[in-house]
Amino acid sequence: MPLTTELTQRNDASVKVLADFEKRFESEMKYQNQLVKDLEIKVISERIQALRERVDDVQVWIDFKDAKNRFALRNLDLFFNRLIEQSISAVDLGNVFQKSVYQEWINKLYNEDQKLGKFRRENHEQLIADFRKLDQDLIHLTSSMVIEAANSRKPKDILIQAADTEANILLKEAAKKRRLMPIRILMQKIPNLLVKLKPCLLMSPISVSQFLPPDAKFDLVLFDEASQLVPEDAVGAIYRGKTLVVAGDNKQLPPTSFFQKNIIADLDWDELNDDDVEVFDSILDECLGIGLPVKTLRWHYRSKHEDLIAFSNHRFYDDTMITFPAAINQTENLGVKLFYVQDGVYDRGGKRNNQKEAEKIADLVFEHFKHFPKKTLGVVTFSIAQMDAVEEAIDSRLKEQPDFEPFFKEDRLEGFFVKNLENVQGDERDVIFFSVGYGFDQQGQMAMNFGPLNKPGGDRRLNVAVTRAREKVVLITSIRASDIDENTRSIGLQTLRAYLDYAEYGPETLSNKAKVGAFDSPLDEDVAAEIKKMGYQVVPEVGCSGYRIDMGIVDPVNDGCFLLGVECDGVIYKSSSSARDRDRLREQVLRQLGWRIHRIWSPSWVARRDSEIRRLKETLEQAQKTQIDKDAQKPIIDIKENSVPQTDIQKNTFAGTEKIGVPYKVYPLKATYNPYIKVVSAKTTIDSKQRNAFHFPENRENQTKLLIDLIQNEGPVHFDYAVERLATAWGIKQVTPKIAHAVKESLNNLIKEQKVIIKGSFLWPIGLKETSIRVPIQGVQESKRKPEYIVPEEVESAMMLVAQYALGISDDSLIAETARVFGVNHSGEAAKSRFSEVLKRLVRERKLVRKDGGVIAVA
Repeated sequence: MPLTTELTQRNDASVKVLADFEKRFESEMKYQNQLVKDLEIKVISERIQALRERVDDVQVWIDFKDAKNRFALRNLDLFFNRLIEQSISAVDLGNVFQKSVYQEWINKLYNEDQKLGKFRRENHEQLIADFRKLDQDLIHLTSSMVIEAANSRKPKDILIQAADTEANILLKEAAKKRRLMPIRILMQKIPNLLVKLKPCLLMSPISVSQFLPPDAKFDLVLFDEASQLVPEDAVGAIYRGKTLVVAGDNKQLPPTSFFQKNIIADLDWDELNDDDVEVFDSILDECLGIGLPVKTLRWHYRSKHEDLIAFSNHRFYDDTMITFPAAINQTENLGVKLFYVQDGVYDRGGKRNNQKEAEKIADLVFEHFKHFPKKTLGVVTFSIAQMDAVEEAIDSRLKEQPDFEPFFKEDRLEGFFVKNLENVQGDERDVIFFSVGYGFDQQGQMAMNFGPLNKPGGDRRLNVAVTRAREKVVLITSIRASDIDENTRSIGLQTLRAYLDYAEYGPETLSNKAKVGAFDSPLDEDVAAEIKKMGYQVVPEVGCSGYRIDMGIVDPVNDGCFLLGVECDGVIYKSSSSARDRDRLREQVLRQLGWRIHRIWSPSWVARRDSEIRRLKETLEQAQKTQIDKDAQKPIIDIKENSVPQTDIQKNTFAGTEKIGVPYKVYPLKATYNPYIKVVSAKTTIDSKQRNAFHFPENRENQTKLLIDLIQNEGPVHFDYAVERLATAWGIKQVTPKIAHAVKESLNNLIKEQKVIIKGSFLWPIGLKETSIRVPIQGVQESKRKPEYIVPEEVESAMMLVAQYALGISDDSLIAETARVFGVNHSGEAAKSRFSEVLKRLVRERKLVRKDGGVIAVA
């Protein structure tokens, strides 16, 4: 017993020690899933020994517990436990945490925005494809509607015989072979017909004043190239319009006195002082000065290479224009090139031209047509003297090579031309050769006098010249940028110096040139990293304007070309506020410039990254199979404007023999009698007793039925006409007061039954609001009505239609033509009186207005 007692006491002491020891820890102490107090002494001893051997690890445990507490304080207990469970290393902790936070953020956004949460690339791209088709259909449809609306306004031939109608005046003039009416007088005689046939007139301001009547008014007056038009020339057109639109570019050629002076070929700009060439304010400047609303057209998509517009965009428009890069970035057949004529000499004091430069241009012109016969070409020179020298050099070559003659046929829109700076605005060609002409003279001296460039607005003249090409500009010059004094005060010479530098060294000379490596977003960087892993070179933000392709993948086979353009839905995508710009026009223009575009949507990239990478890889592989042809002789796809759908357009003549009205349908009336009077058919001859029975009360019911049949089928009808028709049906030739009284009683019955209403002397069936214009039928006597039997509303409709078709007609002719419609004699007093009253009422109600001695219908 003493031994048992001692063991019990020792056990209790051990348990107490272990309990005190356990209190030093946060939870119950366990080893191999058992409480320490339940373990054997031997096991506890072994465990204590092991702990003693690893006492240095206590600090690690303390650090672990400290870290756990810090996570707990930030409510990240669950995240900490996941880290322990998945054995995440400390090195990856930051990335794992960021991904967890972003994933939770995305999940929250998906929950808040169901459309974003349900986003699927396939569905969204199908939606875009549907929108593109509908948008194109809308453009085509509205074009057709405009054409249809214009055609519907054209007058149709209704056989109006009056000679003083505008239609007949024009037809008469069109048939003449000689002694034609002057245009101004003709337009004065057909002011209404003119705008019906031609609702849009294309005229110069001078022509407007010369040919249009002073009181001619238009809904819209639109000026194009308004920067070249002085206000005093524009006034004659402005006051004729209700709305004014002035389109132009105040960075291009201003109005000057150049064309107002008798400057002939032997008088050049070199001999003119600044006072000789005065620059005027244009109508565009005046409109800007008075604060009219301004809309800026920022998109530029004519140039098939961005280098063609980059200089002007930077120098003149502060990089505000939206331009588009071409898929072929570096090639000899696109962009801006400099051709240096080393032995060129400017003949100062003599012919004031550069003969060597002119001859070199002639060589280049013939070389161009030899290699690129389908590309249009134009030559621009700084001076008239140089223009003449170029033309002479080309004529000389043509004598030696007459086979090239077809390339020099005149064609205002696409033919070859040689022009100087002053008259090239508005022209464009595939390729432009630009001859500077000025340079060092025979003594090796060069004066800083470059003709028009030194004059006021010289820089704007240069802007016109360098933006005329769709594909390529070749600057032919005997000087380089370094030959022009950089300290010159002439803005024109400063601009020329910069352009010479640009043509020789490229867009790198512009301060806004894109910096390599400047990705728009982390998404772009991530996509680019995956593309690089596939072995391709990536160029970020391709372009040199406000709009750039997110990244271009360099073609590994064709130098200077891009294999693919990749666009994401980042800042550039959402920079446009309209779906048309974002989802149709941008990509349309890029594809027309040779690009193959692959779009990546951020929700798809985040949610289905692996499948998006596979899709991108497949697109790149497919692009390599159909890579862009580098052959310079194959032009880039032409940018085609939205084509107007083919619609049948009426000729400018009056079509057909359409008449105003519909045939007057005479309803066959058949008289019936009371029972004690023998019923007769339509073929039966009515005897005198039956005729005398017309007014008998016993026949009133049948007469009432006959009357309602007449009114419903031929109404509105005049009361006297109704009496005549009923009497005729009874075989009665002469109407008596008794017959009229009987019809009146029948009419009263119909009025009581609310089947007929009376307007003046005319009987209208209930429910009929308006009547058509009813014209007589040839050979049917009953269809010919007396003037007084034609309801005024019908006369009014016919008169309005005649006036509308005539587009200007005298009172007498209008009455005569209206009477002719109804087959009545217009010279009779009844017709004159009745139709005159209708005419007066139409004028009082402003449905017809008096103008130029006649009347016209108000539209």
